Amino acid sequence: MSDRSNLGLSVVVPVYRSESGLPQLFERLTQALDRLGRSWEVILVDDFSPDRSWDVMRRLKGDDPRFVLVQLTRNHGQQRAVMCGLAHAQGKYVVTMDDDLQHDPGDIAVLLEALETRDCDAVIARFETKQHGIVRNLGTWAVKRIAKHTVGVPLQLDLTSFRVMRKETARALSEQRNPNPVVGFLLHAVTRRIENVTVRHHPRALGRSSYGLRHLVVYMTQMVLDYSDFPLRMVGYLGFWLALGSFGLGSFYFVRYAQGMIMLTGWTTLVLLICLLSGLLLMSMGVIGVYLVRILRSINTMQMFLVRRVER
Repeated sequence: MSDRSNLGLSVVVPVYRSESGLPQLFERLTQALDRLGRSWEVILVDDFSPDRSWDVMRRLKGDDPRFVLVQLTRNHGQQRAVMCGLAHAQGKYVVTMDDDLQHDPGDIAVLLEALETRDCDAVIARFETKQHGIVRNLGTWAVKRIAKHTVGVPLQLDLTSFRVMRKETARALSEQRNPNPVVGFLLHAVTRRIENVTVRHHPRALGRSSYGLRHLVVYMTQMVLDYSDFPLRMVGYLGFWLALGSFGLGSFYFVRYAQGMIMLTGWTTLVLLICLLSGLLLMSMGVIGVYLVRILRSINTMQMFLVRRVER
């Protein structure tokens, strides 16, 4: 097996339903990476693709040790496939990109130059005009605004899947554990030294995207529930204001009772207790929930992916 300890660059590409586009992907990656003048490897992770992607990858790789093929035991999803590739990457710099050639391999040089000349840990592509459908573009707009209030990602920062990072950052990222990993959010959790570089976003070379409304809803739900305590904080705040409001409501009904305007015995006390106890219960649930989230994050050791075979 060849020595990969001094590799200059690793490129991670998750592969799914890409049988027809793989020859062009191999060719353009090889040309773009050879022009960089440094040693490189490409790690292609087959996410249990239902077509012949694995067989095509093996044929195109041949005896070239620069291409590393990883086959997963089942479909784990794009994000887990990227995390798997990061775990196998050994280059000084690590690139992640999609397999549909909407990310131009020639732009790797642009991202890499920005990373080497700036004081940052990762550089992420920002696209001039995204070649997506209206559902995905609207979803991206909504996700960015939700992420600002839940995960704390600034609106001016684009977390696309075309990125380059330093080896230390990639290693720290691959060690993160989350039941529903989203690489961009995990990267933002690892480091705040992230910058954007604008590049072109190309139309899909072949096929069509499987990203639809269902994926958008799932993605937003995971973002809110898995990467923030925003719902718990909202429950806690709601409980606090209900408890506080119960004192004002109780004072109001006490005055009306003292003025003889409430004739039903015990009605004022009942209303006051319901408001107060409901508020205190919601506030307590929020506090307990925050502690539970911290405990779950500290003990989470689940495997995000299972590798069937690796071919170097």
